Amino acid sequence: MPNRDADARLIAEVSAFADELSALLTAVFPGPVEPFAARVAEGASTLVIIEQQPQAGVTLTADAQPLLSLSATFRCAWDHVGEFLAVRESTVTVALTGAEEPLFRYDFNADCDGKVPGAHLNVHGHRDEMVFALMGAGRRLRGKARSSLMGKGRIPRLASFHFPLGGPRFRPSLEDVVEIIVREFGLDTRAGWEDAVKAGRCMWREKQLRSAVRDDPESAADVLRHLGYAVEWPVDRPAHRRRDERVHAL
Repeated sequence: MPNRDADARLIAEVSAFADELSALLTAVFPGPVEPFAARVAEGASTLVIIEQQPQAGVTLTADAQPLLSLSATFRCAWDHVGEFLAVRESTVTVALTGAEEPLFRYDFNADCDGKVPGAHLNVHGHRDEMVFALMGAGRRLRGKARSSLMGKGRIPRLASFHFPLGGPRFRPSLEDVVEIIVREFGLDTRAGWEDAVKAGRCMWREKQLRSAVRDDPESAADVLRHLGYAVEWPVDRPAHRRRDERVHAL
């Protein structure tokens, strides 16, 4: 780490996060995975960047043949109260091997201006490029069914790829869709439309937060205790089991 003034605890936590990312990719993909590395951002001792070495990312294969590359970067800092590690910005990119332009990219920016979603998906590749990647898929999982259909003369479509967006608890709301099509397509709106969207989104996220707490009350209780709340489970009631089917859901 080049910056001696950087927060040692922040560096340690970000480095541990980088190790978790490296372990994930190593556990999933059979090819060589260079570890993620953490470095203090130049000129910003309170910001630590995680990036892959090399930055070109990991080569992914199908039937042992290179098909895609996966790369990711994260910019990390303390949260607004300076206690918990927070990702301020992240990019996860998937591209055809050797291609300069990605097929698609997941972006997150905690400091966005609100004109685009803080967490969003950009599709860069043309339909033909995505179809080429789908046709090159291996013969496992959904690739097996796709190969069978191709054998019958049915070419994959871009619509056959399912992009995950937060699972049952953190999926986008209708308000998110309404706002982004208004902003991106310049749609006509009534006066006060933004207030209506914000109010609806607030209600949606409050409901989802309450549901997420019911899915994993122990994690919620741990955070509340850390904030100074007194949280105790009634002794006359059985412990609430974490709903793994929800917590693990794609």
